[in-house]
Amino acid sequence: MKRPLRQLPAAKQRELDAAVEIIETGFAKAIATRRADRLKNGRILKIILFGSYARGDWVHDPVGRYFSDFDIVVLVDHEDLTDFEFWEDVEKRLLAELSAGAMRTPVSLIVHSLDDFNWKLEHGRGFFIDILRDGVVLKDTRGVVFSEPQPLPQLRLCKRLPSTLRNGRVRRRAF
Repeated sequence: MKRPLRQLPAAKQRELDAAVEIIETGFAKAIATRRADRLKNGRILKIILFGSYARGDWVHDPVGRYFSDFDIVVLVDHEDLTDFEFWEDVEKRLLAELSAGAMRTPVSLIVHSLDDFNWKLEHGRGFFIDILRDGVVLKDTRGVVFSEPQPLPQLRLCKRLPSTLRNGRVRRRAF
């Protein structure tokens, strides 16, 4: 996993820092009133930027009116903390900052527990392997480690093949 964002313009870095601050403070507010230990003591373990900004191939096209967003995954220490109720206000605040012009880059946020993320790595899920390979850690918790990514098992790979493939042949009517 990559760490520095040297290629990111200073204005984009400030926006990204603001997004991380919104995520952290919003989560802290969401768990502050909880009674269950697993909720009130919940923690964000990692915040990772992935996608085009992490890879360095983002798009800023004013003529075509296309602009890349910040793709961010938040990893928490308990599956219950992935529920929308913990993130709804964060999403609203990010959108409000964008609407008010305080941020110019939209933020796409996904939340997983570390256990779920590691399970997906162990079972060869490409999306999560890509995040691990290309992602940039924005917030890190010491001692939190990822499972070793594994290839997709052959049986699952076969089940994921398009239904247009039968017995090693492509059916003509599919195309």
